Order: sequence, then structure tokens, then C-alpha cells
Amino acid sequence: MDPVSLTTREAIIYSALINMAVGFVLGLIPFFFGYFNKEKGLGTIAILISTLGGAVLGIFISIPATVIFTWIIVRRSRAPNIDKSDSATS
Repeated sequence: MDPVSLTTREAIIYSALINMAVGFVLGLIPFFFGYFNKEKGLGTIAILISTLGGAVLGIFISIPATVIFTWIIVRRSRAPNIDKSDSATS
């Protein structure tokens, strides 16, 4: 059996692809939170940042992005919605 040899460029590309896949999977968490809490825009931004951040810096960006965006989505979904049209007619 021959030993496997990779060039530096191939190793960097494979590492970035693996970290990108991990970032994508982690980005699905806030994406689905956003989907079910009617915050699709934030969910989409979260999955993009987690995926691209994972490709660049691995889990050092993917995990914090997942936690922060999930927290923002949950916090915005709990905020009371004040309807200004009701107060204008009173």
C-alpha cells in the first residue's frame, strides 16, 4: 500500500471544504430557528456566515456565529409586537 501524499495546496483546500461542511451543518440550527420563528432573513444570513466563516477560520467562527444568531432570532421572536395602527384609531 502506497502512502498518501498531499501537496500543501490540496491539504488547505480539503481542510477548508471539511470546515465549510461543518459550518453549514451548524448554520442549519439558526436557519431552522429563523424559518419557524418567521425570521427567514436572519436565518439565511446565519447559514451564510457559518458556512463561509467555517471555510476561512473553521469552528472558531462557525460555533460563535451559530450561538449568536440563534440567540438573536429567539430574542426577536419573544419581543412583544406593538401595533401602532390600534393606538392611532383610539
